Amino acid sequence: MEVLTAAVLLAWLLLVLLAFAMAGLLRQVRDLQAALTRQRGTATRSGLPVSIRPSAGHAYAAVLLVDDGCPICARVAPAFARLAHGAPADIDFVLLRRSNSLAWEPPEGVRLVADQAAHHRLDPGWQPAVVVLDADGDVLATEPAGSEEAVRAVVETIAGLRLPTG
Repeated sequence: MEVLTAAVLLAWLLLVLLAFAMAGLLRQVRDLQAALTRQRGTATRSGLPVSIRPSAGHAYAAVLLVDDGCPICARVAPAFARLAHGAPADIDFVLLRRSNSLAWEPPEGVRLVADQAAHHRLDPGWQPAVVVLDADGDVLATEPAGSEEAVRAVVETIAGLRLPTG
């Protein structure tokens, strides 16, 4: 076999390998496009996941952002749940955490959502925080929620009324 023939065969072999590599890259790009299309279908126009948007029949969502290692979160979360019982029906109460694990027992009476991306997107830099969303998923307010009184003030503001104490 001559050197020229060997060089041509090697070039063709490299060309075939390059074609397979390009086909693999093209498939990965198409898979990524499909994943992004699916993800867009689960987000609001504001880019927030539908999981934290007010559920059907609710005009607003009061979202309490909590963190696993936050002792204040463990104290404020039950108060947040109590407020949900006396609040108007058009407010959806959501407890948003980063993951499914919490060092403390989450309260009943609020919708529990574990969504790291949504938590990251809404996180103002302190925990706990109350974020108010409208039906489109747009953020209307973000307030510190270091006490029951602070949470009550935010909920009363969006409800436009005085909530019962207790």
